[in-house]
Amino acid sequence: MNPITSRITFILEQHGFAGWQLNELKQLAGHFRSVFVFYNITRGKQAKISESLKILSLGSCRFDLCQIAIEGLDAELACMVVTEYLRDNSLLVSTSHKKNHNAKQLFSQHSAFQMPFDYQWHYQSNICHQNKQQALQSVAQQAAPQNPPALLKQLEAREQTSSTAIPGAIALPHVVTEHVSVPTFVIQSLTTPLDWHSNQSDIVFLTAILLPSQLQREWIIAVTRLTRWLIKDSDNHLLLNAEREETIEAILLHVMAKIDP
Repeated sequence: MNPITSRITFILEQHGFAGWQLNELKQLAGHFRSVFVFYNITRGKQAKISESLKILSLGSCRFDLCQIAIEGLDAELACMVVTEYLRDNSLLVSTSHKKNHNAKQLFSQHSAFQMPFDYQWHYQSNICHQNKQQALQSVAQQAAPQNPPALLKQLEAREQTSSTAIPGAIALPHVVTEHVSVPTFVIQSLTTPLDWHSNQSDIVFLTAILLPSQLQREWIIAVTRLTRWLIKDSDNHLLLNAEREETIEAILLHVMAKIDP
C-alpha cells in the first residue's frame, strides 16, 4: 500500500509557535506512523515537526502562511487530529479531509490575502488538454468570453516570442490586453502532462495572468511578486500537490499580497 499525503494550510495568529506548542505538536505526531513536515510558505523554509529547534529558527511571524504535510499510512487520521489542534492555535485555511466553505470570505477580509485591487479568479481541476493550442483556447474563453478569438491571438503571439513554460512543470502564459477590465487569473491543474513546446519539462499546472491595457503600479508589483516566486521558489511544488482550490488560491494570493519582490 502506498503512503498517503494529507495537508493542512493555515495562518499563524501569533509570532510563530511557542516552544511548548511545538513540543505538543511533536508529541501528537509521535502517535502516528507518518512523517510530518512543517512549511513556512511566506519564508520559503521547512523543517520536520520532530525538529523543534529548527522550526523555531525559521523566523516565523504573525500572519505567515504555513502548511503541515503528513505522509504515511495513517496520514488521513493524523490530518484530522492535527487539524483540531491547529484550530485553537492558528487560522485554518484548508485541510485535505474537509472543504473550507468560508475560504472566499477569508481571502477578501484577512490582510494575509487581501489585494489592493479587484480581480477575477477562474479555477479548474482535473483538466485534460489535447495540446497547447487547446489549453490557450480554454484560457481565452474563461478570461474573455465576450471575445475569445482576439485574446487567443494575443496569447499565441506571446508564446511565439518565447515559451512561457518555467521550471517545476508550470506554464505561465501572460499578456497585457484590452479584453479584460481587471487583473484576471486563470488557474488549471492538469490530469496529464502537456507538451508546452519548450526546453522545460511537460507542464501539469497552468497559471495564466491577464492584465488590462491601462497598467497600474499595484498590479505590476503583485504580479512581479508572483512570477518571481513561481520561477525561483522551491515551494512552488506545493501548488502541484494541492488538493483543494482554496489551498492554491491562498498560496497565490498570499504571495502577491505579502512577499516582497
